[in-house]
Amino acid sequence: MSRVVVAVSVVAALGATAACGGGGDDGKDSAKPGAGASKDASTDASKGGAEAAGRLEKAALATGDVKGYKVEKPKTPDASAAAAPAAGKTSPAVCAPLTALLDPDVSAKPKPKSVPEPKAHVGRILTNPGGRALTTTDVGLSAYTRADAERVMADLRTAAKSKKCAAFRVDGRRYLDVKALPAPDKGDEAVSYKLTHRKGEYTARERVTVVRDGSTLLTFDASNLYDPAGVQDDREAEREGMKGIGTPKADEDPKVDTAIIDAQLGKL
Repeated sequence: MSRVVVAVSVVAALGATAACGGGGDDGKDSAKPGAGASKDASTDASKGGAEAAGRLEKAALATGDVKGYKVEKPKTPDASAAAAPAAGKTSPAVCAPLTALLDPDVSAKPKPKSVPEPKAHVGRILTNPGGRALTTTDVGLSAYTRADAERVMADLRTAAKSKKCAAFRVDGRRYLDVKALPAPDKGDEAVSYKLTHRKGEYTARERVTVVRDGSTLLTFDASNLYDPAGVQDDREAEREGMKGIGTPKADEDPKVDTAIIDAQLGKL
């Protein structure tokens, strides 16, 4: 199998796994505690699990909601596939919220008491077929009580800014280059951060924005893979007059498209 096919396959797998799911000063996040009451799915997100799940499913993005993007539901894990490694605890523990909303296979199980469980969750995977940087954006909608939703945001904010979380581990996976980012002025409050980790022979780069709208948390996780060998292959192809696959370069971190955030908030 060619390196190009392998790289594209890993990008797709990264998005499927992670989907369980602006302006501002550097390292600061947007919070609007006094915002008006949310409506529809957000208003009723703290109700019973079945009802909340139905409302979130109705509010989830679909193809056509965001121009240029293909929207898919996460695939159901294949029962015949190899089981994921047993999850361990997060170290340091204060960093647990940074991955709890992203990937259930690497987040600590059971969840630490500091990370409330949602009453319901739905996820979508967005890809831009015409995009150059092979970025996948995982969008998750999670229903909590309002108190738990506010608590998760506070814990995320603390973890993203903590020096202890510049590098941390969840079981055998090590997260690096963790940093709080400017958060968009969206919803009632928002937190943004970035992190990286190894994905086989590649470096997986993620930029995450979490928006609270009432008692609903919206998670936007944009990711791509840095593959030095793939970048070199693209350069060689260009020298030979051919077109490379557009492997993301070292300075081409993924970005959460604000159009995706706006479209999802609009459906709530």
